[in-house]
Amino acid sequence: MGKTSLAKLHAVLVLWCLCLADAKYLRYKDPKQPLHVRVRDLMGRMTLEDKIGQMTQIERSVASQDIIKKYHIGSVLIGGGSAPAPQASAEMWMDMADDFQKGALSDRLGIPIIIGVDAIHGHNTVYNATIFPHNIGLGVTRQVLDIYIERIRSLSKGSELQPLLNSGRLEFLTRLLLVCRDPRWGRCFESYSEDHKIVQAMTEIIPGLQGDIPANYLSNFPYVNGGRNKVAGCAKHFVGDGGTIDGIDEYNTVTDWDSLRKIHMPAYLDSIRKGVATVMVSYSSWNGKKMHANYNLITGYLKNKLKFRGFVISDSEGIDRITNPPRANYTYSVQAAIHAGIDMVMVPYTYVEFIEELTSLVKKNIIPMSRIDDAVERILRVKFIMGLFENPMGDRTMLSQVGRQEHRELAREAVRKSLVLLKNGKTSDEPLIPLPKKERKILVAGSHADNIGNQCGGWTIEWHGQSGNITVGTTILTAVKNNVDPRTEVVYNENPDKEFMKSNDFSYAIVAVGELPYSEYVGDSKDLRIADPGYSTISNVCGSVKCVVVIISGRPVVIEPYLDQIDALVAAWLPGTEGQGVADVLFGDYGFTGKLARTWFRTVDQLPMNVGDPHYDPLFPFGYGQWVAARDHRGRLPLIHSHKTSSEVSPQFVVKKDFVVIIWEMVTAARLSAQIAVVLLLLCFCIEAEYIRYKDPKQPLDVRINDLISRMTLEEKIGQMTMIDRKVASADIVKKYFIGALLSGGGSVPAPKASAETWINMVNEFQSGALSTRLGIPVFYGIDAVHGHNTVYNATIFPHNVGLGVTRDPELIKKIGAATALEVRATGIHYTFAPCIAVCRDPRWGRCFESYSEDHEIVQAMTEIIPGLQGDLPPDYPSDFPYVGGRTKVAACAKHFVGDGGTTDGINESNTIIDWDGLLRIHMPAYLDSIRKGVATIMISFSSLNGTKMHANYDLITGYLKKTLKFRGIVISDSQGIDKITTPQHANYTYSVEASINAGIDMILVPENFTELIDTLTFLVKKNVISVRRIDDAVERILRVKLIMGLFENSMADFTLVNQLGSQEHRELAREAVRRSLVLLKNGENGDVPLIPLPKKAKKILVAGSHANDIGNQCGGWTIEWHGLSGNITIGTTILAAVKNTIDPQTEVVYHENPDKQFMNSNSFSYAIVAVGELPYSETVGDSMNLTIAKPGYDTITNVCQAIKCVVIIISGRPVVIQPYLPLIDALVAAWLPGTEGQGVADVLFGDYGFTGKLARTWFRTVDQLPMNVGDPHYDPLFPFGFGLTTTPRDMKESQ
Repeated sequence: MGKTSLAKLHAVLVLWCLCLADAKYLRYKDPKQPLHVRVRDLMGRMTLEDKIGQMTQIERSVASQDIIKKYHIGSVLIGGGSAPAPQASAEMWMDMADDFQKGALSDRLGIPIIIGVDAIHGHNTVYNATIFPHNIGLGVTRQVLDIYIERIRSLSKGSELQPLLNSGRLEFLTRLLLVCRDPRWGRCFESYSEDHKIVQAMTEIIPGLQGDIPANYLSNFPYVNGGRNKVAGCAKHFVGDGGTIDGIDEYNTVTDWDSLRKIHMPAYLDSIRKGVATVMVSYSSWNGKKMHANYNLITGYLKNKLKFRGFVISDSEGIDRITNPPRANYTYSVQAAIHAGIDMVMVPYTYVEFIEELTSLVKKNIIPMSRIDDAVERILRVKFIMGLFENPMGDRTMLSQVGRQEHRELAREAVRKSLVLLKNGKTSDEPLIPLPKKERKILVAGSHADNIGNQCGGWTIEWHGQSGNITVGTTILTAVKNNVDPRTEVVYNENPDKEFMKSNDFSYAIVAVGELPYSEYVGDSKDLRIADPGYSTISNVCGSVKCVVVIISGRPVVIEPYLDQIDALVAAWLPGTEGQGVADVLFGDYGFTGKLARTWFRTVDQLPMNVGDPHYDPLFPFGYGQWVAARDHRGRLPLIHSHKTSSEVSPQFVVKKDFVVIIWEMVTAARLSAQIAVVLLLLCFCIEAEYIRYKDPKQPLDVRINDLISRMTLEEKIGQMTMIDRKVASADIVKKYFIGALLSGGGSVPAPKASAETWINMVNEFQSGALSTRLGIPVFYGIDAVHGHNTVYNATIFPHNVGLGVTRDPELIKKIGAATALEVRATGIHYTFAPCIAVCRDPRWGRCFESYSEDHEIVQAMTEIIPGLQGDLPPDYPSDFPYVGGRTKVAACAKHFVGDGGTTDGINESNTIIDWDGLLRIHMPAYLDSIRKGVATIMISFSSLNGTKMHANYDLITGYLKKTLKFRGIVISDSQGIDKITTPQHANYTYSVEASINAGIDMILVPENFTELIDTLTFLVKKNVISVRRIDDAVERILRVKLIMGLFENSMADFTLVNQLGSQEHRELAREAVRRSLVLLKNGENGDVPLIPLPKKAKKILVAGSHANDIGNQCGGWTIEWHGLSGNITIGTTILAAVKNTIDPQTEVVYHENPDKQFMNSNSFSYAIVAVGELPYSETVGDSMNLTIAKPGYDTITNVCQAIKCVVIIISGRPVVIQPYLPLIDALVAAWLPGTEGQGVADVLFGDYGFTGKLARTWFRTVDQLPMNVGDPHYDPLFPFGFGLTTTPRDMKESQ
């Protein structure tokens, strides 16, 4: 080759290398390249999986480095109240964010994630952050709009988001553009005004968040200053969410196109012009069309007409709600949402399902690749503009920004300017404000005067907010004390009654009352009243002394009937942590300047009513607000502009107060002689003994019980013996009938897919009814958490007991009990109807899956779940006494007493025929163990023993359980159990009540006809058919358990445990339980050629069967619904998904639920996994005389296993007929009902772990052998009790 040729070749090679280096490594990472070049270069390198991952936003509680990397996740969000730890520091937040970012950067292309948070009135999820007033207060400031715009923008300039900006927390989900047209809406506090012009003006917060758009910047292009002190904003919720009918959250907005553009759309135009990075779509509908599926508005108008170039994001689970009920057709929801123009989907938990569905739709050409590319282009555009590729990790120099004094002073200023003075003096000549700082004695009262949580409202620390001092800040009470003269005595009484007011001489009073915290649909209200006892407090105080009433609320509330009593009225909205701003203006250090940004109605039947409406007749009109100047520097009173208002009011309520406090105030006020003072103080001690003993946790338990029982009427006692279902309950009913307990029956939920917060709010609402009774005896709330918190969506579902018995590991069962207790407590619930300690002697029984074994010794060992649920007994704890150890534990229930597992032919609720020795030997031992371990309650069986209904069996309930075994807890009936004493049930209800109570049942699970029970039981006691002594025994037991549980000290549930629901730690524990519960019944035709462990790397494998891709079938009965449901009814991992997660990426997995012979002949599979079994059932529905699996299970086995090597996995609540098909099957696994964590099945199939399980019940050959248990004379099983093949984990095997 000549020199010229060599030179040419050298030049070509150099150019090729340069091009290769540029193409593969440099262009999209080079910040000097134009934006569109970087975006296109990166997209050119992305696979479909990479792109769909970028379109996926998941919640931090399910995120990890590995998940982010594996699924190429584009964004992580911090849901309301989702924190790395309670009161987590800025360092902990940054560590978490950096950890997530490392997962993204370790991916092939290293695309950084965006981390989003609802920082809507400051960084409100983070402890110690500055909490600004909610938008409803900020909108008030617009009377000084030109000046205040700069302050609105400064809410984010140099703000406390900065410590987290560089840790990837870069999407600021701020409530911007709601035009709330009806204050009954639970999100009205997130809206600046009913007037779109004010909302438009307030969009100036966007350049405050994102930075000022540079000169000549591209029109309608997203902009985030590439520096590390700005965040991406999110304008939401597009569009019309503030105009739904009757203000119902997530409902339908009915309006014409012109009105939509005139009222709800303008602020979006302003936001886009100011460079907003993202727009979130509303849950609501517009004229019947779900916004998440509205192509015309999202793509047609927002993207094409308005030329929005940022990305469009769904709301949390927003696409699920396209259908009604949500997720009824998830495939359609994904298709409709992506087609409509949504670019990023806030999943936030079921991300695997979303990714699989979207991938399938693209591969089938239902969603075109061009739509995916449009979404990803927009997401990458924002990430590049944000500078994430250059600065993905956190900057720890900014950690001190959280809660800094400069921000608190800004928030204090915002509070001052957001207050509206609605009334000042009974006449214009006698103003009360500004209040004098120097007085002898003043009163501060009200539920919101000393409560940071109430002051901040929803979206503070938790999604719905919380009452209490939940973060760092200044309450109104503290602010008043800071402002008044040091010699002024400040008395605080949350709810003073008239007697207290008469016994004190106050110069004036400040009363702070309002709404309790809420957010979203929880805040929807038809009556718009403040929380009890707010109106009573106003009446009692303002009827006695000059008063300023400060309303803390997210909207106007009913106040007109009380206005005449009030001297001065202030709308403080939801001012946040800096309550000092309230005192600043009350005492005249600053003046009142705020003007209403929304109309204050007279009565709720006027609503909706907005300025300009024909029927406009407000109590205080839009724009109203009295103006008061600040005192001058010498403290002289200011100029006051007063406006007359008229209303009529009269006091209506009297609130009780502790007599001790009343007498003490009387002594102090009257300046009595020492002798009289001593007498009165002695009286105080007498009153204390009379009223406080049972409430004093320092008193001995028996003293508290006896003291409380002595005060109770018959009605109160019978109420305590009554348990009712939530469906028929309310706070008023609980209060009226003195109800002792409530429950959720199977499938009884506050809302479909209700969150932990929704459950807590419901339980607390019922509890508030109980605490408002004369004696304030708290209720406990029960639920069937029998294999995890199985009624609740997103809970961890553990294997049913039939599988757990296989493990023979009490310590594992104890851990499951502890995890279940945490998840139950996470929803505010105190009590579970578990464990079932039945000894199932016939698998034809429909509840056999609830039994650990046919062997009582295994069942006894498994009672270790009780200290898992309730806590370990302390040393020297009283023998046979119930025990529940604190707020992370729940009361347990051993059930069903006794012999329910031994009924004839396994018929549910039937008759168990057995002699006394057999009963004591087989069915009774586990109850002895349960009582020794402190079980709190025991439930009676529906069944009969030798012809006597257990619910009427005095000899066993009272004679043996209570007297011989000395059980001191509660004996509770099963649901409608006493009704079934007669045949037909409820035929003689009076007899049923008499027989069950006299038998020794303490609490009746009614659950619905509670008035009939109460009336009948009251009648029988008054007629001396049932003795008061029997009633007192029952109530003593109920109170004993409630006091031991600590319910009197900690009655109300809080939100500190909500993250425990479905936590990854619990899912890993469930996965372990699945692995250890599986039994390998066959592995190859002989021991020399085993099929398991399956090879991970194969050309193509088949997964088949009705149970392979069905969470509901996998979980069985008592899951979401009473009898369970087929389908993907909750969050979890199916066996199909588990297989895909485990095998080599190059192995093709084909899923076909029921392949026929032709399909098998036309494919070449290396092997097949077939998952078939029973459909979900519970109780009587599950009784079966043939014990066959659901169709077409046997056909699937035959078609697949005749054609290819196969593993058959039986998903069932008991052994089933399998012998006729056994020769076809290469490997057979009994997986029982494994729950949500199907990954545990794949763990052992593929050899990451070995099979260890041994049958805890006999596997029959034919059903005509039944009942057949180990030790029976005719024992001839297909697989005997204790059988189970073992395998060695692959890594151990390879090392050997």
